[in-house]
Amino acid sequence: MRAHLTRFGFFCDASDSELRAVRRRFDQRNFIHLPGFVDRGMLRVVWRGMRDADFHSAAYAGVGKDLKLRNPTLWNVLYLFMNDPRLFRFIRRATGCGPIGSFHGRIYRMVERPGVELDWHDDRKSRGRLVAISINLSERPYRGGTLMIRTKSGGEAEAAPNIGFGDAIVFRIAANLEHRVAPVIGDAPKTALTGWFLSHPKFKNSTVFALARRRGFADGAAAAMGRVPHLDPPDRVTIPAAVVSREFPHSTLVFDLASARFYRLNQTGARIWSLLAAGQSIRATAAAIAEEYGAPRRAVESDVAAIARQLAGRKLIRPKRAARARK
Repeated sequence: MRAHLTRFGFFCDASDSELRAVRRRFDQRNFIHLPGFVDRGMLRVVWRGMRDADFHSAAYAGVGKDLKLRNPTLWNVLYLFMNDPRLFRFIRRATGCGPIGSFHGRIYRMVERPGVELDWHDDRKSRGRLVAISINLSERPYRGGTLMIRTKSGGEAEAAPNIGFGDAIVFRIAANLEHRVAPVIGDAPKTALTGWFLSHPKFKNSTVFALARRRGFADGAAAAMGRVPHLDPPDRVTIPAAVVSREFPHSTLVFDLASARFYRLNQTGARIWSLLAAGQSIRATAAAIAEEYGAPRRAVESDVAAIARQLAGRKLIRPKRAARARK
């Protein structure tokens, strides 16, 4: 089973029988381990965003302290990616929780320092929390920092280690359960994205652009283009490491973390983007679009090349020459 958060959104190929098995494990242990939940490409985006990031001390009443990320640009992207209906459907089937309205969370860091630890708590202080998730974003192995889960009646605590890069732990929130994060030991810090899938409020697509602007992104629609490269029909493209995209019902948002800009593509542009990102050539992309829309292939090929040149001029794609690909 593959359930991955990638640079181009959440994807899951789990069969019904695999999801039933995941649900059984969750019911038995109150948590599930998802190896490679964040794929390597998305991890590189995250690590780039945290390279010079500032973490400040954050205290939580009755729980403890950690270090919280200050990087509105990176968090804005991850927030939008975690509020994906496809991810919500997967979490519901994997855990049996009720309808999910939205996700809310933070990126935190734990280091070996007195007072930087999270004590036993049940996450029920805020209403609407259904299940929680912890995603390991650490750049190197750490010691300690283990999630522990136990019943409030005094049962033995069960460890839910999560030391694989990009791995995730999804765990139950219930009145009879509580959890803690053990202190980190040694020089290597633990960095994680943690948060809750909530019954309410609902995440609204209409808030996306306001969030992007408020949390550090500028609208790139009118941004000046750089030198526009020539693209031939056999050419393919690559997507720079700092560029990610997320599909919405009637458009796709493309984020460039290097320039802190976002771009909105309409349905046709979004379809072209998805085909190019999947490795299709300009010609193959045009053929697919022409067939889907019943349009003349030659005219569509010219339009696709023009859109690709605009994307390249804004450094959202890089040409990969066909001649080089054959070497």
